[in-house]
Amino acid sequence: MTERLYYTDSYTVRFDARVHEHLTQDNRPAVILDRTFFYPTSGGQPHDTGLLNNIPVMDVTTRESDGAVLHILAEALLEDNVQAQVDWARRFDHMQHHTGQHILTQAFVQVADARTVGFHLSGESVTIDLDKNTLTEAEVDEAEDLANRLVWENRAVTARLRAADDVDDVRIRRLPKHLLTEGLRVIDIEGFDVTACGGTHVARTGEIGLIKVLRLEKRGGKTRVEFRCGARALAEFREKLDAATRVAAALDCRVNEAPVMLNKLRDDYRAQAAALKNATVQVTEYEATALLAQATVRGGGLRVVARSFWGRDSSEVKLLASKLTAEPDTMALLGCSGEKAMLFFARSTNVDADMGALLRTTLAELGGRGGGQPAFAQGGGVVVSQDDLQAALDRAVAALGR
Repeated sequence: MTERLYYTDSYTVRFDARVHEHLTQDNRPAVILDRTFFYPTSGGQPHDTGLLNNIPVMDVTTRESDGAVLHILAEALLEDNVQAQVDWARRFDHMQHHTGQHILTQAFVQVADARTVGFHLSGESVTIDLDKNTLTEAEVDEAEDLANRLVWENRAVTARLRAADDVDDVRIRRLPKHLLTEGLRVIDIEGFDVTACGGTHVARTGEIGLIKVLRLEKRGGKTRVEFRCGARALAEFREKLDAATRVAAALDCRVNEAPVMLNKLRDDYRAQAAALKNATVQVTEYEATALLAQATVRGGGLRVVARSFWGRDSSEVKLLASKLTAEPDTMALLGCSGEKAMLFFARSTNVDADMGALLRTTLAELGGRGGGQPAFAQGGGVVVSQDDLQAALDRAVAALGR
């Protein structure tokens, strides 16, 4: 088995080793070293990356059969003597977040009697899943405050081996089998938490910098808590402060006044949108009255309105068709021309005509598609000018006969 040096030292990132085995894993070159500081994906923590003799390490995993650490490479490594380098920025980010997770997990236990049942750490998000979905905002704030007090007190964080059956005061969620072969590895955050864990951690809590809860998501009987630590928390703060500052500048107010201003703008918009909708309905009713006065009258007193529009919202034209055919003895053949023409064919309930069939015939001439019920049909999606669309509507009227 590979000697896993990161168990006792999370800070060394340059080391020498010898290749114990050259192999391929999933059609990619890989090596097993006699000793390594590279952390393999495990326990919710992603693998380290870095270099072996200047060849990028793309992935690090554990071989199930014997617990050996597989270093998956970008290209084959031919030498047996290796100079290795772990990507420190990625490693330290994982150290901050994994230690921060231990602290936040214990904080939720103490504040809300909520226990962690899942942990996920990636470049995009960091989350814990709690076995409770009734957390209050006050409990979340209290747990966050407690976690950050532990950070500011700069308590010692130590990793040590204990007997596998010495678990009375140890929080255990899930451990890889190989961690139990030589004893139980525990991470002790001075006077606060003792957890069985195989990950990499900071030496003192102050190195975490900050623990910030971002959002909660209820998932059945659980709660997913997304959080950030250290450099990622700082980056998140910068991004959100920049966005808030630009919003406040656009609203000509202070940052803390922006929510009130945005709520006012939202309410004003909704009021204006409702007023515009009412005005549109009224104008459409007036327009329908004017068009009916100009309608072509067919046999039996049928009034036919055939009109094409350019640059008009299709929803308004659809509303107009409905207003026209709310009157008896009326047929409306309306359309919006342009890049994506739309046609609306409608009739009054007392008119015997199939609007769906008539629309399909008209659209077939224009190269479009559509359909609907005998009383109302719509379709389009073709490019057509206003003159060509009006000509098509006039042909549809002519097809009705006298």
